[in-house]
Amino acid sequence: MRKAVDTVFRYLAILQCIPAQPARKTTTRILEELREKDPEFNVSTRSMQRSLEQLSARFPITCETVGRTNHWYWIDSHAMTQLPAMTEHTAFALRLANEYLRPLMPPATLRLLDGYFQHANHLLKGTALGRWANRARIVSHGPALTPPPVREDVQRKAYNALLKSRLLEINYRSRSQGRPQRVTLNPLGLVFRDTVAYLVATAWDYEDIRHYALHRVSKPRLLKRPARTPAGFRLSSYIHDELPFSYPLAGGKIRLRVSVAPEVAAHLAERRLSGDQQITPQAGGRVLVEATVADTQELRWWLLGFGGAMEILSPVSLREEFAAQARAMQAMYETGPRPNP
Repeated sequence: MRKAVDTVFRYLAILQCIPAQPARKTTTRILEELREKDPEFNVSTRSMQRSLEQLSARFPITCETVGRTNHWYWIDSHAMTQLPAMTEHTAFALRLANEYLRPLMPPATLRLLDGYFQHANHLLKGTALGRWANRARIVSHGPALTPPPVREDVQRKAYNALLKSRLLEINYRSRSQGRPQRVTLNPLGLVFRDTVAYLVATAWDYEDIRHYALHRVSKPRLLKRPARTPAGFRLSSYIHDELPFSYPLAGGKIRLRVSVAPEVAAHLAERRLSGDQQITPQAGGRVLVEATVADTQELRWWLLGFGGAMEILSPVSLREEFAAQARAMQAMYETGPRPNP
């Protein structure tokens, strides 16, 4: 009985080591990997060959013989998901990963996971979790803008540069420059903001960190030289502390005081601007909201979205900025062309 159990476990371990096509592994390499995982996995190469031949009669695996060497692979990559058997909860997690995390995954990873994604969808058909996946959605604010297209070679080489910590040479066309510029980047991270993918990097030997929109990149070349990361750099801290994707201004933090309509106050009571936010009812039905916030361009876009439902009281410089913008808009709508009725 003990021998039969050992054989079953050995067969399972062998099956898990075999790659899906187009990848291949030799009999010797499979044996080496099994010994690396478990030094007590003590079988001969000849025994391993016999085991593989027996398994190929029962599972969709086969080999390509080159000279006298057999190179093994799964014919049906979906069958790999059965070892061990995929549960409905695992399938559900894979479906969500495919739907929401796909842009974050390196292309090579996606190719390896595609069989799992397809099997997960098949497993969830007609199940409660399958129905749940169709009844829950994440909705972004604003109009649904079409993501700018990114060249396949740009995505592949940018992701590989990050994955392998190697320099990446690109042509980059910024908004301010008409002609692309050849740049050598030290890739540091990947950020998605409103469906736009940005490569966070330093250029050449400079220390300042910038972000490069992948849809403006062309002619990428992955270099053999290793990339270097600034001491102490962490992508999460860089995003949270320096707010590069909120377009910070020179002011740093400001104490914002705004007079808002009651419905805006109710919104901000549920979703606070900051930890020190204060809300005070005022005469006439308006509400005073005070909070310490980062002085960014994104803050201005957000404030503009409330229109007349929000009046900026201070800082005075911000109030004057919005007053000037309101006067410019008024002049534009009063003197501009009238639409056809």
